[in-house]
Amino acid sequence: MSELEEITASTRVVDIIKNFPELTEYFLRMGICGCGYAWESDYYWSMEKVAKEKKLDLNKLLDELNRMIQS
Repeated sequence: MSELEEITASTRVVDIIKNFPELTEYFLRMGICGCGYAWESDYYWSMEKVAKEKKLDLNKLLDELNRMIQS
């Protein structure tokens, strides 16, 4: 079982992928690739930053991700 039970605004992409590797493709489709240096990699973005950078509704993003990890 995963250590991560719920994805929140402060959850980082890297933590989601570590706990749910099946979501890697989802983030790649969003253009989140983990490219670059560790201190500037989008893998270290929080979900709040992902939503802001990708101009997404944070609540809808969190709902979608949490549905995906529950199924």
